Amino acid sequence: MMPTQMIPAHVIHPPGVLMLAAWVLIGPLGINHGAWLPTLILSTLAITALGLALVVKRSYRFQSIAFLAVLGIMFFESLQSIASWLHFELIDSSFVEGEEVRHLLSFFFTLNVGLAAVGTAGAVCVALSLELRKSHLPLAKLFPEMKFETAPPEVTKSVERLSRTMRVVPPKVTLVDSGDPAAFITRSKRQYVLAVSVGLLESLNAKELDACLAHELSHIKNNDFSVRSFATAARVALFAHPLSHLIEPAVYRAREFLADRTAADLVERGALISALSKLRESQNYVATHRSVGTACLFGSVGTNPLFSLFAKHPTLEKRISALQEQ
Repeated sequence: MMPTQMIPAHVIHPPGVLMLAAWVLIGPLGINHGAWLPTLILSTLAITALGLALVVKRSYRFQSIAFLAVLGIMFFESLQSIASWLHFELIDSSFVEGEEVRHLLSFFFTLNVGLAAVGTAGAVCVALSLELRKSHLPLAKLFPEMKFETAPPEVTKSVERLSRTMRVVPPKVTLVDSGDPAAFITRSKRQYVLAVSVGLLESLNAKELDACLAHELSHIKNNDFSVRSFATAARVALFAHPLSHLIEPAVYRAREFLADRTAADLVERGALISALSKLRESQNYVATHRSVGTACLFGSVGTNPLFSLFAKHPTLEKRISALQEQ
């Protein structure tokens, strides 16, 4: 029998500079004893999906799905290293020639296993916290700085009417005793709760209020809570991947744009533009409750491009511009 011919290491392994570049772009790679080709293929798919998400700017549903696909591929790469360490290899390994290459790959592999294990454990804790803890808490504990009261009957009726039109289960409606115009939807005691502030009711007319309520209900219709929970858990799991910290807020921003578009298809687009414009022109442009995840009348502040990359809410100017171009 002829001896197995060993393939030179420089042929089957990318140069170290490419490995470092890939680390900067997508973080630790799931390299398994020389099986870099499948990793390269998955990385190429991730970069392709990311490129499509950046190019297709006005299809916010596709954009967010593409971003989630990138996170999914990156998470699969992390799990690959754990599975290989447990000897349940998801990808066949290749023979490696060269002591230096073996040491380099062994270092990457060991580091990846540790980072992937810590990240996966953190993601599980975050998912359990979101599903088993925060969703069960009452509003008073979720937002201790706010005072909640019974919502006016006309607001409740508007929410029920819009919910029937959008074919979603009507959420519970509550009033926030605050002069700042704000509206948000959250989960409390295993149900959706839509909160509007006194300042919002005083600032908007009936059509503008309907547009804002439709925006909030769109988050239910578009399953945004599940989408954002996955994005957040994936970012925690991929904490060592620099790209994940940019993709998660990008998913949030895309879902906000999508909620605007969904609401504009139901009510008058001009009413939503008017509502956003009123807030932009008011002295209360900076929202006081930044922890609220789906505030209708909320926009990130500042024009620093670097800041906007990490902001989970697009600026009001960008939201108005997107609605005007629709």
